[in-house]
Amino acid sequence: MKDDEMTSTSKAGATGLIRTDAMAMGVWERLTVNFTTWRLILFAGFSRRSLHHFGNDQLTPLTRARHWKLGLGLLGGLDDAQIDFLKTYAELNAGKVDRTFRAYALLMVTLPVGATIGINEIDPEIWTRLGFSQIDSVIVILATWAVAVGILMAAAWRARDLADLLVFEQARRELARGKTAPRA
Repeated sequence: MKDDEMTSTSKAGATGLIRTDAMAMGVWERLTVNFTTWRLILFAGFSRRSLHHFGNDQLTPLTRARHWKLGLGLLGGLDDAQIDFLKTYAELNAGKVDRTFRAYALLMVTLPVGATIGINEIDPEIWTRLGFSQIDSVIVILATWAVAVGILMAAAWRARDLADLLVFEQARRELARGKTAPRA
């Protein structure tokens, strides 16, 4: 496929999206379903694999994990160029998700803390008038912030996990090629 065919909006259809390899992007969509954030949030802390987070080998438990096995199965039908493309795509995606997490986490901490300190300096009694003299309301606000930042962190974790799967598949293929290459 020529470069102009990859970016031509007339060939991309009504959506105007940049065209890429349809098979690779189909696999990408199925991979992202296996690496959803909600599964990490709900199940990660309740599995035996979570105990390995305290060890120095993070990959062995992942190679036994269902989502990695399914992911490797999906990648098995792609050629090396498609894997290279998806690896780059996953790396770009993981970087973007990580930057989003960092920006929102920073904003969700600095803005409320800065606003609280600033408002408290201007009018120290405002918190009592607004009903924040009770610790319950402060706990609810902090819990809401913590949940929002936790979800963003889990999304960044999953995006990186998906990128790691593609790096792993690329390394597996390099190893297989090295074993079949004639030795000099």
